[in-house]
This record gives sequence, C-alpha cells and structure tokens, in this order.
Amino acid sequence: MRKYILAFALITSHALAWDPAGHMLVGQIAWELSTPKTRAAVTELVSTLENKFNNAEPYNFVTVGCWMDDLRSLPKKEYEWSLWHYVDIAKDDDGKNFKLPEPPHVVWAIGENLKVLRDKAAPKNERAKALGQIIHWIGDVHQPLHATTWDDRGGNGYLIMGVPFSDLWPGTKANLHSYWDKAFRFELADSTIVEQWQCPKPDVRPKAPGEGVIADEAKKLMARFPKKTLPELAVKSDAEAWAKESHILGCTKAYPPGEHPRETAVHKLSPDFVHTSNAIAGRRIVLAGYRLAELLGELFQ
Repeated sequence: MRKYILAFALITSHALAWDPAGHMLVGQIAWELSTPKTRAAVTELVSTLENKFNNAEPYNFVTVGCWMDDLRSLPKKEYEWSLWHYVDIAKDDDGKNFKLPEPPHVVWAIGENLKVLRDKAAPKNERAKALGQIIHWIGDVHQPLHATTWDDRGGNGYLIMGVPFSDLWPGTKANLHSYWDKAFRFELADSTIVEQWQCPKPDVRPKAPGEGVIADEAKKLMARFPKKTLPELAVKSDAEAWAKESHILGCTKAYPPGEHPRETAVHKLSPDFVHTSNAIAGRRIVLAGYRLAELLGELFQ
C-alpha cells in the first residue's frame, strides 16, 4: 500500500485541480463577495509569499490560488504537499459509500491550515503560508476527480482524445484528470469541442483583482450560476461535505459511460459529455468561490 501511495504522489505531482485559471476564478469570485476589510487582510498576508514562480510579482487575492501549484517548479524532494491536494476515494456506482481515508489528504490539510489561521499567536509568515494553502485546497476539493479514483490515480490513467488542449503540463498525456482541471474552458461550437479561452501565463496574470479575462469569466460564471440556484449554500458545511459532493459527482458524472479503457486504449470524449462537464465544472468553481468568501469573512472580519 505504501508503495502505491508513493507512486501516486509522484505520478500526480503534475496533476492540478483546477488549472491556474480555475483557481484564479475561485479567488476572483471570493473577492467579489468579500468586504473591504477581508480583502485588505488577505492581500496583506499573501503579498508576502515567495513569488519567484509568479513572474516575481507579489501574489494578490486572485493569483494566490496558483501558489501551491507554482511551487511544483521546486525540485521534487522540496515539494512536501503532493498528498495534500486530493482525497483518494474509490469510485462506485453512486458515491454513497463515501468515507475519508487516513490523512494526509485535502480535507485534513484544510483543517490543519484552519488551526494556524485561528491561532492569534501564530507568526505572520506561518499565517501567510496557511492562507495561501487553504485558498488553493478549497479550490482543489471542489474538483470531482480530486475526491474520486477508479483505480486510475484520479483519472490520470484514463487516456483521452478529442480535446484540443493548448497547455498540457510538459511531459503529460491527455487524460481525464487533466480534462477536468480545465473542463470549465471547453465547450461545443457547431458540435465541435473547442477551447473557449486560454489560461493566462504567469507574466500576464492579473496584477490586481478585477482585471482581465479572469474577472470577465468570473462575472459570466456568477451570472450563469446565481446564488439562488445553489441550494448547497443554504446549509452550513465543511471540507468533508465538499469532498463528499465532489465524490458523488466523480462517481456519477466525471467518467464517460462504459467500461474503463485502462491504459491499453484511448477514449474519445463525446460532445455531450463535454457540454455536461462544462456546466458541472463551472458550477463547482462558483460554489468554491462562495465558500471561500464565507470562510475568509469568518477568519478576518
């Protein structure tokens, strides 16, 4: 079992949850919903984080969601958080057998960061680190394949074709996990799968909240999925509940119908699957943004 976990950590070290654009969308939505006091407190802390992988620009409320994935540019032996991005729960028919495994995993990581952020005696640098992490993990836990695996490393072993990726991580093959990281950016145009917009590279990330394509797309998502259409927000919930939601979606919606092709075949995604997953991914990002805003308000208001 330990060998499997170590192999999983190495293989998924380049598997994001959402891509940087998705994490920035979560941050932008949370910023839109936050008070000036919360915005200022978050900005003050995250601007102190190491920024050499962010084009040497200070992280802001929106771009800090990329920080934990930016740090993957470190040598592997220095990246300590590979197992913190996901919770590995086996797929079944309906996801109702959800049960958290032993930590470390993303639900546990959120709890650990909350302990630091709620400790008024914690040093500022530790609070900044915990804040940068928890903003990222809240995005991660809302991605269906970060709470589900079909004995395929969360979809990394499910090879696909038919999706016009413009920015796959170097050295990776097109797979279902990579697709779900970006599903909110793929849709149909005359029955053809297209990438609607591209993820900003570090040198053109927004220098402040409210700028560029991330702000534009966040507004579109919030209009598409207004709060009244999100009944999950009416109930007080926590990271375990968010993971359970993702797991149910992972079991029932994240995989195409039929048998798993394993690594002996490549599955072509259908236009209908892409259309459906675009809506699911967009809705999950909006939920993550609302929940992040609520949590930050509790911490800093």
